[in-house]
Amino acid sequence: MVGDSTVAAGGERRPGRFLPALALGRWAPRRWALWRLPRRGRIWYLLGVDVLAIAAVVLAALRFPPLAAMLTPFALLTAGMLVSAELARPVERHREDTLLGPGVDTPWIFAGVLVLRPGLAVALVALSALHQWFRVRRKPAHRQVFGAAATALAGLAAGAFLTATGTRPLGEVLDARTVLLLTAAGLVFLAVNAALVTGADGPRRPREAVPGHAFDAAMTAFGLPLAWAAVAAPLLVPVLAGATVVLHRGGLGGGRRDHVTLDPGTGVLTAASWRGAAEARLDRVGGHGPGPAVLLLDLDHFRLLNDRYGARIGDAVLRAVAGTLRDEVRAADLVGRSGGEEFAVLLPGTGPFDAMAIAERIRLRIASTLVALKASGDGPQFVGVTVSIGVAGCADGLLGDALLAAETALLRAKAAGRNRTVCAEPES
Repeated sequence: MVGDSTVAAGGERRPGRFLPALALGRWAPRRWALWRLPRRGRIWYLLGVDVLAIAAVVLAALRFPPLAAMLTPFALLTAGMLVSAELARPVERHREDTLLGPGVDTPWIFAGVLVLRPGLAVALVALSALHQWFRVRRKPAHRQVFGAAATALAGLAAGAFLTATGTRPLGEVLDARTVLLLTAAGLVFLAVNAALVTGADGPRRPREAVPGHAFDAAMTAFGLPLAWAAVAAPLLVPVLAGATVVLHRGGLGGGRRDHVTLDPGTGVLTAASWRGAAEARLDRVGGHGPGPAVLLLDLDHFRLLNDRYGARIGDAVLRAVAGTLRDEVRAADLVGRSGGEEFAVLLPGTGPFDAMAIAERIRLRIASTLVALKASGDGPQFVGVTVSIGVAGCADGLLGDALLAAETALLRAKAAGRNRTVCAEPES
């Protein structure tokens, strides 16, 4: 027996034909995901770090303008970073966020801090963020911008430390003092970035933090030989780039067996991979903190849409829904397919009440998501879809029971008229 609470879609306008201007409305500032964060203080913190980063970069670039002699090292580091990031892209798509965002770029960014003036070093950070946005995965824009801002501030702090201690240039013979100061700069880089990220997302559990910090430290240390090669031995840069990719893929790809397969049509985890990753996550979390929640989503009348508009439009709708799910959940949440037109989401550390709010937000966002059809004589046309969502808690860490409860709730949502959210809770 399960009890249920339901949120219906009363009075909502069904997706249909809209002007192109309305399709662009999702980019309006008032619709940014940033404003939907649950804590107002966190919003101002993220914006404050972004503004501080912009101001610090401008001041540092004016105080230490780029030199022509640095263009060659900058070009080498940029090319090496982008090639390495592209080669490591399959691993990057599976990994969760770590302290420094796209980890394969970390050594290149830190190398830039060691050999470039602030403006060029921050340019590497911006290029890294753009590559992640266009080629790896699109997180909510506020998270991507904050990650770049935090890394830029960490790089500026490390650069200020180097300037204050007179630790330059790297082309000369390295004595023990220089090596120690470079190592200290790496620690400053890691510590500042960790502090900024912790201020936004809170501290990690020790079981998750220790491996993440160790890997970030190893990748940062690899920036030392990259920086030296960019200045003193450019021909070594491609060799070190290959080593960076191998280190990154081995450190993440070999150790993350729970994130191995993506659905080629939507870019989210396949059903089998999602189940394995979710069970592994529950094993790691154990009984610590609030229990996770599970969402099961079913696209309403999807087969009718597929029959009417064809498989190409159906696939586009699935991709749009998958993209909406990735935008609306946190980086630590797991999104996967659970059937032909069904999706599953694991929300770690989320109680049923918060999970219900997240599910309802997802439902409303999907209801306003449109996919363009072929233009006709009447002008551009768009098609949309709605979803029914079942929500269930997983307090005991038993994924199978949670999925069964969520499926029961999903069936009730569909029986009640679809396009609604139902939360199922075990009867006390």
